[in-house]
Amino acid sequence: MGLGAVVRAVVDDYELPVRISLRHYRPRGPKQELGPIVGWNNDRNFVHQPLKHFVMAKAKGLCYFARMHFEGSEKKIELIVQSAAFRQRPAEFWTALVETAGAKILSKISNEACDAYLLSESSLFVWDDRITLITCGRTTLVRAALFLIEKIGVEAMDFFSYERKNEYFPRQQQTDFYKDVKLLQKSMKGSAFRFGSFDEHHLLLYHMDKPFKPKGMDCTLEVLMYNLQGAAKEIFNSGQTIERVRQLTKLDQIFPGFEFDDHLFQPYGYSLNAIRGNEYYTLHVTPEDPVSYVSFETNIHLCDRMSETLSRVVEVFQPRSFDVIHFHPDQGIRVLEVAPFVRRNDVRQNLNCGYEVAFSTFFLSGTESANALEINL
Repeated sequence: MGLGAVVRAVVDDYELPVRISLRHYRPRGPKQELGPIVGWNNDRNFVHQPLKHFVMAKAKGLCYFARMHFEGSEKKIELIVQSAAFRQRPAEFWTALVETAGAKILSKISNEACDAYLLSESSLFVWDDRITLITCGRTTLVRAALFLIEKIGVEAMDFFSYERKNEYFPRQQQTDFYKDVKLLQKSMKGSAFRFGSFDEHHLLLYHMDKPFKPKGMDCTLEVLMYNLQGAAKEIFNSGQTIERVRQLTKLDQIFPGFEFDDHLFQPYGYSLNAIRGNEYYTLHVTPEDPVSYVSFETNIHLCDRMSETLSRVVEVFQPRSFDVIHFHPDQGIRVLEVAPFVRRNDVRQNLNCGYEVAFSTFFLSGTESANALEINL
């Protein structure tokens, strides 16, 4: 029986933990290919199979496999260097940056102001003076941050921030926020904050301590949605075509006039980048139960349309809860209301690098009866 057949037979019958002794196969290093069971990201310690995900570790000639859902929660770097001319850097620079984090570039679109790279795990946006790099899964974004620090130098940086959201499976991550910050602190002086309660949805944010005055329109909105319901959940889980998915999201109607680039992952998952001049929005969908997750982010200055836009985006995916993160250079970000959701908190912080950050969590009102989830032993 081949290795792929052995693994498939075992994982069909067992949940984690699973240990398989393969005497005819002794890994020689952390990046061994496993023939037919290797998926599109086979260059890392991650094995991707339809309906299931597995991680592999080497120990004394044994292979250990554990069932794992994909981690949708993302990590994010924002870097501003006003004299950088980032778009003039060669393609090899961006390939190396992304691969340092453990991801790959899938495609690229460009206009007169911005380059948007769609990644195997989220997105990279490059302007002349700034970079936004977002990754998900088990990527190690801090390594990309250290790459940028080495290549650019802290002295040249005008603004730097590093975010991590609370994760479904933190133990499956290769690092955590606190370890990441310790590495960053070796190169720069910064401040760190937690927005929200530790036992609920929360944001972890680190930024470089350096005075900075952002432009008045320099804002970012992030909407992070959990536990999808209704038609969106069914469409993203049922092997639809990319044209059908575009019809479902309706983002071209919410934000007209954008050029977009999207990718439908197999067996599940969808990513989209869209640009219009300096503006962008990006969408990433991880639809698998019980950890379905969608992130939406944009730098469009929405002004009085914030609550309306939030309602339209949330209506598409029908989550049971969602978080809103808003970066804005002007103090006094408005308190948002999105019916029929109830706002659980409103956490704010004025950063000494020029931005006010607001974090809110919204839940559907009322209670819900449900059966307990049986755990397979």
